Amino acid sequence: MRCPRCSSPIGPEQDWCLECGAPARTRLAPTPNWQLPTVAIGAIIAIAGALLAFAFVRLTDDDDDVAAGTTPTAVVQTAPPAVITPPPVVTPTTPTATTTAPAQPAAPSTAVPGQTTTTPGAATTPQPTITTPTPTTTNPGTATTP
Repeated sequence: MRCPRCSSPIGPEQDWCLECGAPARTRLAPTPNWQLPTVAIGAIIAIAGALLAFAFVRLTDDDDDVAAGTTPTAVVQTAPPAVITPPPVVTPTTPTATTTAPAQPAAPSTAVPGQTTTTPGAATTPQPTITTPTPTTTNPGTATTP
């Protein structure tokens, strides 16, 4: 048998040519062509990325444009109705008579935070109580008697 490439003689147990190294009895499969599938996958990824970028820009656009099919409505501000409140009623209280003790020297203070301290011998004056009546609502057109 002879080598298909260089025509040198090949022995019965030889699988390869000793002169050129070509396969004598074995057929090698050609390497697959991966160029076309690689380019196709790259193109699909590029198109998907472009569409994703376009959608992102479109969705995050803050132009404040009025959407088609809607009309802006005018907002008219009106003043709220006037609320008339009666003046507060002050009920006088009669102050009680207190006697003022002579001034004494101040005692040492043992104040605790959050506690009110008073000076012994100091006179206190009662404060008048102010009460505010609750406002009543009247219907227009009805007469009320005081």
